[in-house]
Amino acid sequence: MKRSVGVTVIAVLSLIGSLLTLLLGLLMVFAFAFVSSSTPTEPPIPPGFMKAMLAVVLVIYLGAAAWGIATSIGLLRLRNWARLSIIVFSVLLIIMSGFSGLMLVSAPAFPNPNGANPSVMTAMRVVMGVFWLGQLAIGIWWLVFFNRASVKQQFSLSGSPLPPPAPEIFAAQPAEGAPAVHEQCLPQRPLSLTIIAWFLLVGCLFMPLSIVLNAPAFLLTKVVTGRPAELYYFLVLALYLYVGIGLLRLKPLARTVGVGYFSFALVNAAVFYLAPGTNVRLQTLMESQFAIFPWMRAWQSQWEAQFNPTPALFAGACLGLALLGIPLYFLITRKKAFERAAGVV
Repeated sequence: MKRSVGVTVIAVLSLIGSLLTLLLGLLMVFAFAFVSSSTPTEPPIPPGFMKAMLAVVLVIYLGAAAWGIATSIGLLRLRNWARLSIIVFSVLLIIMSGFSGLMLVSAPAFPNPNGANPSVMTAMRVVMGVFWLGQLAIGIWWLVFFNRASVKQQFSLSGSPLPPPAPEIFAAQPAEGAPAVHEQCLPQRPLSLTIIAWFLLVGCLFMPLSIVLNAPAFLLTKVVTGRPAELYYFLVLALYLYVGIGLLRLKPLARTVGVGYFSFALVNAAVFYLAPGTNVRLQTLMESQFAIFPWMRAWQSQWEAQFNPTPALFAGACLGLALLGIPLYFLITRKKAFERAAGVV
């Protein structure tokens, strides 16, 4: 089937954005390396941290660029996996831009630790707001466009034709009384489950970083650090792997475990951020996070003098609660897909 103009335009835009992401990643790595080697900072930044930051930045940008380039080529060739990939990317783009925009709006004032002209800082805030609003609009556009029936038809008819069925005399005959299983009767995985599964699998990439950095975690009204936090992240990593792979395979037990995990995560976050004593817990969490990098305490004091992060953190928490409810909703309402998969012999 002929590729529509809309698919071509989005594929080209995605390819250009991916190439710019690749270039931006290389420039950021160069900037980090140049600043760390030629410009002393106060307080000094440990060399090991800068190397780790360079590696993380490079992996994130190169990975995002490779994903975008592969998806763009797949869209131009009308591959259905590319349509699913761009849908997943649009969902991530909506979440990221919505979170960033909410943080920007909730901040009472744009941080200005160096005493820059207030009008310049206001202009920067407006530009950033327009940027994130544009990203949000692009994500919504792509999500709606690639779920249209006419667009789905382009990708469903693009693959190579299936080989003709084998002659009936060579076909395997089912046992007497057993229902015949045809290819078109095989269960199809809902797109929502695919997005949740890949969201969990991508999240696995960040868990080892939290473990290595001894990042704090929170359980209900407590902030945990050290060995308990490491054990928590190990358990979450194992759950992400199991549930993510299980959802891709439509395993009913993986769905049950996923419902249990997201229910716990929703209750855990709601209690931590909404129960009495939120400000004290947020301050404890921030102190634990900054304790990972002692050299950042001086920067923290400079920013706190002009910027109170509590409203932004609270707004981000509310958005996080909503995002935890989305996968929980789809895991509960898509139960029939798992039942159909379990019923196929």
